[in-house]
Amino acid sequence: MAIPADVEEFVEKHIKLMISQTETYLPFIRVAFPYSNNVADGVYNLIIGSALSIFINQFALKMKYPTADDFTEFGKIALKYRDQVDQFFK
Repeated sequence: MAIPADVEEFVEKHIKLMISQTETYLPFIRVAFPYSNNVADGVYNLIIGSALSIFINQFALKMKYPTADDFTEFGKIALKYRDQVDQFFK
């Protein structure tokens, strides 16, 4: 079962917003966390954690529960943005 198109679109827009905010805060992040070995992982996890909350809330608004397949699809959506976050820290 595929994620409803409106839910997927909402989640992707949220991820893109979070990535653009990361780009804005990048100078601060680099100064605030100079000794962190992998800030990219931390930032990515924060973005995807926030997107997961949005994902679940979108199903709740429809009074439905995401299935295991829906979570698999969410993971595929999230993975598309991994390299974009990594590029900020190279």
